[in-house]
Amino acid sequence: MPAYMISKVTVTNKEKFESYLTETKTVGAKYGGKPVVVGTQPKMLNGESDGHHMVFVVEFPTMEKLDAWHSSDEYQAIVSLRDEGSDQHMVAYEGKVMSPS
Repeated sequence: MPAYMISKVTVTNKEKFESYLTETKTVGAKYGGKPVVVGTQPKMLNGESDGHHMVFVVEFPTMEKLDAWHSSDEYQAIVSLRDEGSDQHMVAYEGKVMSPS
């Protein structure tokens, strides 16, 4: 079953965040990660905003692959770029894309 990493992001240092994005795309691809959604300018439909301005959704073939990516030495080596370039809340879900009925 596919797994999805969802990250809500506020960029705090554009240069470092762009370096992080470049690196994480390369590392994620080694574990089957495919970006599926990048969104900006959220519109609140219910509840309070947490203040983040962007969202990223990356699909992995399985939760095991997602976990392997997140705990890999390659990814851990760029966590400082993530933390210095942005404020992020990352979560992972197992699931499947639902087809229209």
